[in-house]
Amino acid sequence: MDDDVISLVHALGVFQGLILGVILLFINKKNKSTFFLGLFLIGFAIEFLPFLLKDFKILENHPGLLLLPISFSWIIFPIFFLYVQKISIFAHERVTYRILYPGIISILFLFLLFLLPESTKEYLRGTYLFEILFTLGLMYSLYIIVRINKYINNHTEEVKNQFTTVKNRQLQWTRFFIAFCFVLVGVHIGTLFIEIAPIFELLISCCNLILVFSIAISGIIQYNVFSAIQRADLPVKEASLEREDHTEKVLELVTRIDQYVTDSAVYTKQDLTVVDISSALEVHPKDVSLAINKHYNKNFNTYINEFRVKKAQELLKTDILTNLSIEGLSREVGFHSKASFYTAFKKVTGTTPMNYHTEVLES
Repeated sequence: MDDDVISLVHALGVFQGLILGVILLFINKKNKSTFFLGLFLIGFAIEFLPFLLKDFKILENHPGLLLLPISFSWIIFPIFFLYVQKISIFAHERVTYRILYPGIISILFLFLLFLLPESTKEYLRGTYLFEILFTLGLMYSLYIIVRINKYINNHTEEVKNQFTTVKNRQLQWTRFFIAFCFVLVGVHIGTLFIEIAPIFELLISCCNLILVFSIAISGIIQYNVFSAIQRADLPVKEASLEREDHTEKVLELVTRIDQYVTDSAVYTKQDLTVVDISSALEVHPKDVSLAINKHYNKNFNTYINEFRVKKAQELLKTDILTNLSIEGLSREVGFHSKASFYTAFKKVTGTTPMNYHTEVLES
């Protein structure tokens, strides 16, 4: 019974991945990021096709399908890397297509092996050739997963250097996904040496089923994170602070930024970006974020949120909560949501807005 259930889950996983992948391929032909996600889902689904062929004893009845070139372990994660690049804030930069080369070579090699006579394929299957190729493919996948994680970290930091509203811009779901894939690849490597129990195999298959569906939905919902700097009408003057360590210029610019943010209360604008401040000061936005980074050792998001929290503290010392809710207060000082307000407030003060208000009134 367990084998039948596992076979059914394998079949559902392959079918679901192929259907959702094809949908993503054609859902928006102009959006190349969705196209790459569709390719990834199709490749991810096909990776489990050998299990299906084994479960239903298809290879036993059709030996001509032996060594069918359907192992994409070398290429599926590079494809996901390209997808992440396409939706990230660095999408305007050059895409690294060269990471696909090992995967393309592996597919061509497997295709050539598939064309060999059946007797030769039977002989090769008895060697360690495919175990070695599979293991090397998994190791390459781990390398790409690490690169994706590093890329997402850089993306997240740049988002915080450009935007004050970072919700849906940090690609958190991709971080969760690659963490799961890291574990999954590790399990696959483990199965080369240890035979796993059927119940554990069923659990992994069910997780894959849920994962494929959630990735497709997340990909449909996720919009491209466009760089505020790249889309802005920038001043004629180019960025200069990133060339050298201009300590005096950094201090001078930070003083101007502090003065402008304080006097204009621009921090109360919910969708404030670094471009808004750079335009007002007529400097390059990269210089604004770099000056804040160098002088305060903070990103733009944290810098602006501290102004908002300081304003909230001032208001919480009054009876403002008799006429305004916490959510209303959060929007009043510039936060996009109550959750982001609570997170930033506790980070700065070590307590919640309500506790702070209560303590102030009691003192």
